[in-house]
Amino acid sequence: MKKFLTFFSLAFSFMITGCGGSGDSASTQVSRGTPVTVASISEQRVEVLEQSTGTIEAPKAPSVAAETSGRVTTVLADAGMQVDVGFILARLDDEVQKNRVRSARANAERLTALLENQKRTVARYSDLVLKDSVPENLLDDATSQHAALSAQLEEARAQLATAERDLQQTIVRSPLAGIVQAKRISVGDFVTVGQPLFDIVASDRLRIVVTFPETLSNRLRIGQKTYARLVRATGDVVEGTVTELRPKVGINNRAVDLIVNLDDSDGWRPGSAVIVSVVLDVREKSLTVPAESVVRRPAGTVVYTVEDGVARQKLVKIGVRTKDWTEIISGLEQSDIVVRDGAGFLTDGATLDVREDRE
Repeated sequence: MKKFLTFFSLAFSFMITGCGGSGDSASTQVSRGTPVTVASISEQRVEVLEQSTGTIEAPKAPSVAAETSGRVTTVLADAGMQVDVGFILARLDDEVQKNRVRSARANAERLTALLENQKRTVARYSDLVLKDSVPENLLDDATSQHAALSAQLEEARAQLATAERDLQQTIVRSPLAGIVQAKRISVGDFVTVGQPLFDIVASDRLRIVVTFPETLSNRLRIGQKTYARLVRATGDVVEGTVTELRPKVGINNRAVDLIVNLDDSDGWRPGSAVIVSVVLDVREKSLTVPAESVVRRPAGTVVYTVEDGVARQKLVKIGVRTKDWTEIISGLEQSDIVVRDGAGFLTDGATLDVREDRE
């Protein structure tokens, strides 16, 4: 009997101990809400942008042609090279042009000497006519001869200037600062007047041509601000303004070509693709929330606000969106506190465990 009482006492003690442990665990497992972080609503300037892809063009893209004939002796420029005004692109054999210069100069010097002699003859006949020593017709002939020689000398001087210019044109120079887009000659080629030698595009004054759909035509204006960056680059955004609008009527569309002149185009080249954003509208004081705060629900686009430790679902109308923030057109007040991280896991009325408060 004593053994039985001892066993019963031990069993009863174990039961009490087990029950006491279970009660302590339940008391520590307090029901907690969904962990979230929160943020205040910001007020900032918002630009409404429309984006499209365009191409860099050069308004000036002359083809440098030969202005005299000759065989190419030297080529100093190649495609892709940056050149300044007056840079020597190539040289032509100038022996023929030098001979023409010598011949034209000699003819001009000969006629100059004849003209000086005829001038003295006219002066002498003038004195003799005054003295009635010679008939006047001799003076008339001398004067006519003087005029003819003067005309011949002017023609000779013009021929000399042409010959000297042809000699200068054996050195082919760049007419503008730019980039050699194409080289069309090689050493040994014989070129004639008017034959294209190089294609050069201006690098000091480029422009962007970008096409937008007809639906935006009534919202595009000359003078609107633009942002442009190269497709292949992640940075280097260049600001500009719309300088020209050109309706582009096609068979299936009526698009609009938007022109942006580039004042700063260092490192940009004609033919490169660029992404252009044009500012269609500016809202100086718009309400914005973190991008993570905006989620989709069956009811629509919502943001969860914090009220007395629980989540309140607010239907909102959004505007401009970026990777960092979203503009709220309607549905929130500036004084609201919104859920940031964790918004995607909430429902209306959910209990919240605010872990961090972000401004």
